[in-house]
Amino acid sequence: MLKGLTKEEKRVIFGISFAVAVRMLGLFLLLPVLSPYLKTLEGATPFLIGLAIGLYGFSQAFLQIPFGYLSDKLGRKPVIIFGMATYILGSLMGGMAKGIWLMVLARFIQGFGAVSSAMTALSADLTREEVRTRAFAFIGASISLVFTLSIVFAPIVAGTLGVPFIFYLTALLSLLATLYVALFIPEPKNHHREIEPTLRNFSLVLKDKNQAFLNLSIALLHAFLVVVFTVVPYQLVYEYQFPKVQHWKVYLPALLLSLALMVPSIVYAEKRKKFREVFLLGILLIGLGFMLSLLKNSFVALVLLVFFFLVGFHLLEPIIPSLLTRLTHRDIRGLSLGFFNTTQFVGAFLGGLWGGFVLKHGLVYMTTLGFLFSFLWLFGAYLWFKRL
Repeated sequence: MLKGLTKEEKRVIFGISFAVAVRMLGLFLLLPVLSPYLKTLEGATPFLIGLAIGLYGFSQAFLQIPFGYLSDKLGRKPVIIFGMATYILGSLMGGMAKGIWLMVLARFIQGFGAVSSAMTALSADLTREEVRTRAFAFIGASISLVFTLSIVFAPIVAGTLGVPFIFYLTALLSLLATLYVALFIPEPKNHHREIEPTLRNFSLVLKDKNQAFLNLSIALLHAFLVVVFTVVPYQLVYEYQFPKVQHWKVYLPALLLSLALMVPSIVYAEKRKKFREVFLLGILLIGLGFMLSLLKNSFVALVLLVFFFLVGFHLLEPIIPSLLTRLTHRDIRGLSLGFFNTTQFVGAFLGGLWGGFVLKHGLVYMTTLGFLFSFLWLFGAYLWFKRL
């Protein structure tokens, strides 16, 4: 996947992938085990349990834009190191928390590690445009692998070593990632700025039609991600009596096949300048997955939904931010990616609400709306590429 990148570019991408994967590992490992653990803490109530789980995403979304702007103004690495340090602090507090209110505070501080926009901007700064999508694909693949492994192994780790161990493990790995970024990844060289990063630049981002479309795309993609992985595991257990410990048999093959198909598609898009074709194919595959599940409510249809969704997801996840970095001005790249990552977290939040509605009212509300949104997205993407 990293063929064609220079030694320096590979070092940058490996380091940033490790840092991003570590942050996501803490989130994904806790996802299937945190709520039962929080119930055991002193002072826990259903509201405070929900607050402790959701506050991480709130502070993440709230701080993506300020951190992105500051990375333009002050430099990428200082912002990344500060964000990772607060994430480490929050993880240590989470491991030591005996009461629910300390856990709420710990999760809020964990969310201060809102460095996705700065990390993406740093990756773009230190890679050539012709290999950037490949670099982003590697970062995206590392996140997908962490997600799948977390869903499989989190109950085992929590049951054997306890949930606090996950917090401490995350803190240790985050410390190693921070040291790697600080010591081995260079700060982009100073260059003459055509646009000075100021608060006035917010209007440039808000008026950018390309930014708006790509923001909407990443929000919808992550809404799909959350709703699919909220509803499908539930359906597998309660509708088809498929044990949780065997869910890896569905996820892992789909993940590996989707990653295998992703690599040649990304190389094709970059070398032949076929971003439009790969982008539209990704949306089409997601829509196909929803359509098959809509037409036939069965175990096989759910498995095919997971497969087609993951293939489409892995085609789109690296291309969308790559297109954004190509179309936005380099001097406000951090701010632009801040808006981008904020909409991504908002999309994930709405996907969670959507998933809860589906669990209460029926699978048809995921498959029907998923197919409809995919069709509208496909049509909008076709028109957007035609205008470029």
